[in-house]
Amino acid sequence: MTEYNLEYLNALIENKVEENLNLDYKAAGSLNRQNNKTTEISKDVSALANSDGGILIYGIKEDSVNKHLPEKFDPINRKEFSKEWLEQIIQDKIRPRISDFKIYTIEIDNDQVVYIVDVKKSNTAHQAFDKKYYKRFNFQSTAMYDYEIRDILNRDKNPSIELEFEFKNSRESLIIYALNIGSVYAKYVNVKIRLPKKITNYHYYERIIDNKIIEIFLDNSKKDILSVDRGFGNTMRNQYGTPRYIPILPTQRFKLVELGLINYPFDFEHEIEWEVYCDNALPKYGSKKTKELLNK
Repeated sequence: MTEYNLEYLNALIENKVEENLNLDYKAAGSLNRQNNKTTEISKDVSALANSDGGILIYGIKEDSVNKHLPEKFDPINRKEFSKEWLEQIIQDKIRPRISDFKIYTIEIDNDQVVYIVDVKKSNTAHQAFDKKYYKRFNFQSTAMYDYEIRDILNRDKNPSIELEFEFKNSRESLIIYALNIGSVYAKYVNVKIRLPKKITNYHYYERIIDNKIIEIFLDNSKKDILSVDRGFGNTMRNQYGTPRYIPILPTQRFKLVELGLINYPFDFEHEIEWEVYCDNALPKYGSKKTKELLNK
């Protein structure tokens, strides 16, 4: 779990962490009692729930030159706009109501605060106050096509795979798991991951991009050991059978790979990106700064 506090917010600003699918900065003026502003709140929150979840940060201003980068605090007066007021807007302006969200209050100064709205991915489509459905796309909330709405409504009918990252042996290695957060089992899972070459001594990559990034392909298959023979130099050698896919049941995870680590550039510059393909579900795309892995 990420700990939301003043140190976390300062790190976002100091490291110029850019907005993305799961992160959106909002200046103080985004909170207003005018109908068009409250409708905008419903659009932004429902878009996160309809997409992959994430956080809205009310009280950080974007850089006026470098768009989508945080510039400075632009705090909210909590006497004017309380946490309860914001919560009520989200509850009243979105249908069906979003139940899985939480608002964190970070105090900057006396009665000057930043609100972090943590929204989880939903298993149904949510409609904003203007009676439209939105998703997160290219740093903003955009209206959805009919087929996208129907895909969200079918989330309970398809498996949903997310990646989990776990360190082992004091960060000597990084294990990547495929976690099924859906309600049906996943039969075939295929994952493409891109990560900095300098971070790992893993040699079974598919290709090198710009001599800096390695790309690897993983799946939920397993090879059984059929026999053990003596090879060259009297060494023991395993003989494997044909790979078979291991279904991933709901709430269960499958170990995709364990990467040995040789350097630790866990910062906001280096990034891991991935694509996930699973059965009949639409492809899922994601990324994390390597620094974010330390918050797990």
